[in-house]
Amino acid sequence: MNHNIRIKVDSKRLFDYISDFEKGNLQIPAFSRDFVWTNEKKLALFDSVKKGYPIGSILLWQPDFEKEEDYEKLGTEKLGAYNMPKRNYNSFYVLDGVQRLSTLIGCLIHPEKAKQKGIIRDEKEWEKEWKIVYNLKNGLFEINRSKGFDNLAFYQIPVYRLIDGKEFFSFQKQLSLFEENENAIEKYINKYEEISLIFQNYEIPNTQIYKASFSEILDIFQRLNSTGAPITADWVVSARAFGKDKSFRLGTEIDKLLENDLKQFNFQSLKRDVILKCITNSFGDIYFDQIANNNTRKLENLVDRDDFIPTTQKTFIAIQKATKFLFEELLVLDSKLLPYNNQLIFMTDFFNQVENPSKKQLKTLKKWFWISTYANYFTIYNLSKQHLAYQQFQEFMLDEDTDPVFYDTTEPFSTLEFPAKIEMGSVRKKALALFMLNYSVRGENILNSPSVKAEDIEGCKEYKLFKEEQMAENAIFIMEKFNVTDNFPKTLKDLSFMLSTENKNKYENLFISEEMREAYKIKDFEKVLAIRKTLIICAEKTFVESLDLIYTP
Repeated sequence: MNHNIRIKVDSKRLFDYISDFEKGNLQIPAFSRDFVWTNEKKLALFDSVKKGYPIGSILLWQPDFEKEEDYEKLGTEKLGAYNMPKRNYNSFYVLDGVQRLSTLIGCLIHPEKAKQKGIIRDEKEWEKEWKIVYNLKNGLFEINRSKGFDNLAFYQIPVYRLIDGKEFFSFQKQLSLFEENENAIEKYINKYEEISLIFQNYEIPNTQIYKASFSEILDIFQRLNSTGAPITADWVVSARAFGKDKSFRLGTEIDKLLENDLKQFNFQSLKRDVILKCITNSFGDIYFDQIANNNTRKLENLVDRDDFIPTTQKTFIAIQKATKFLFEELLVLDSKLLPYNNQLIFMTDFFNQVENPSKKQLKTLKKWFWISTYANYFTIYNLSKQHLAYQQFQEFMLDEDTDPVFYDTTEPFSTLEFPAKIEMGSVRKKALALFMLNYSVRGENILNSPSVKAEDIEGCKEYKLFKEEQMAENAIFIMEKFNVTDNFPKTLKDLSFMLSTENKNKYENLFISEEMREAYKIKDFEKVLAIRKTLIICAEKTFVESLDLIYTP
């Protein structure tokens, strides 16, 4: 540990932070995540300043690198919509508070004065993100949707004018052109002066760290994070990777993967931790070893490898392939339907290592998915047997004739009992939901049917046969398609209309029979559901036994 580290606690006015930015004394490190705040968060921040509420402390770091190139690698190019001024020798880098300072400086910096100082603004981004005004009439901060500030009412004040004392006199002159009533003029002047003084005098505390090495600053950040929230793993990895490629920030790349690549498969809510485990596995550093060995081989330590970035990028492609396979071949039409995150991690490994899988491998992979789902595969094994299961799967990737399923005894796996209700909290309930969904589309030919193209599917919707009943046999899963117009409306409360006589011989793939229609005629709803349960169990049993599993009704 460097015993020369110094920590100083200070406080500065908003104006001083803006001045530091303009002079190059305030920098944003390249490993920081992109700006992600919504307009609502921006407005809430300004409202907190107006009310004098604390908005948290800013964590600043002044590195002490020996090489100039290390500083060049560290810096980013922009804060808000403004290009970053050239760094000074004693500049501070913002470690915690980037979103807050980006909002405040991005909106409060005076555009004309910044231009005079050679600070260039991205006009398109500024128009989209940073045009906030204060409404003197209702006392609220607002997003200005018009082009520039030319069409504002006299009582709508661009927030950058609130922090500049000279703008107050300009407002007084301007006001006389709009209001003839002296009482109204005085009222608006008083309101302007009050809010302007608040912004001119508002202070934000900061913690300044000197002489800390890069690894030390990460540890310090974890301990002093003003929000009290732990630092995220992808932030640490991005920080450690900053010297390799300024254009690669793991957190940002994960955002792109989720929103651009996985959203089409309804997997945009996939936990970031699952993605990080996929990356870990790509290096042969099995993710569950990290947990067992007290994180002695953490993902961030892999950053030092020369192949970290290309391997990670290749893994992102494999994740997309695995998700597409789940979506099209197994009808896992939403990340909430995925029984085990481990299944995606194993499949990512498969598509990462097997560039052109054969039809036999893909069919075996489908069967492995169903067996691992129904057998509670990732729950029943302890850590040592998880290793054996992982090794077995690795052998399958090398030899398509190898069974990817690991059996620790000669006894076949058994399913759990038929669930009373369908909720997405248990693997058995997800298994039933996926079976019913696949059966509705593929009938008995679940393993051997052709894939459904992703571009033809919108998602999955769960309905009820009778809206008040909660039993599993009352659930009906419908694959919603882009290319058809007869999807049931999402506002439909139940699908009991399927039981009407006019729909005779229809909806058999949804476990609707003529015997159920006869019971429905006499309003014996209990019998309707009992018959349907028998139909579902019979079909599921046939499918499960085709997987060489023991079915428990």
